[in-house]
Amino acid sequence: MPARTQPRLQAFPAEDLAFRRFIAEAFAELLDEVSTHPNGRPEAADLQWRLRVRYPSAVVRERDALADPGGEGQLWYVYRFGSVRPGRRWWEEPGHAWAILDGDRCFVEVSTSLAEIVEVPRTTIIGQRVEAFANPGDASVGSDFDGLWHQLLNDGELHATLRFSRADGSAREIEYHVTRDGAGPERHLAVVREIDPRA
Repeated sequence: MPARTQPRLQAFPAEDLAFRRFIAEAFAELLDEVSTHPNGRPEAADLQWRLRVRYPSAVVRERDALADPGGEGQLWYVYRFGSVRPGRRWWEEPGHAWAILDGDRCFVEVSTSLAEIVEVPRTTIIGQRVEAFANPGDASVGSDFDGLWHQLLNDGELHATLRFSRADGSAREIEYHVTRDGAGPERHLAVVREIDPRA
């Protein structure tokens, strides 16, 4: 693949050297894979999927062409954790799984459909912190959730996606929207759905 077609990467937080190393390794594997296909091009979504094996909240976004003042070429922003801009306000539609979180981001109440997504009984979820159900092998999970929670408290809402593993070990991804005080004071409403990130 010609070098000019390769996007440049900018990682956040830049000081996380382990994250940057993992990005470089995942990106090299992606470039190797697409180089075997005619007209193959790396896609931001494919890099994001690879990163979420180790960093479940990682987000990869292409810089908007309008934000490229000097025609410097394609740039991808790579975040260890981050929010995303949804295409539509799907969480306002009926029928989605939901949970209520307290000020310590512990589950106060959950729907049966959310328990089915997480694959544990409702009684096991209630009282646990959100990060208890994230990837236990991710050393950054605590600080990542701290950052996302801070964004919720500042902005009043949070929209993000997260990679999990099913009970059989296969990968899945959920999309969630949290509204600060959406179920009353210090009762934050989270609406959740499972998605196919490659659809």
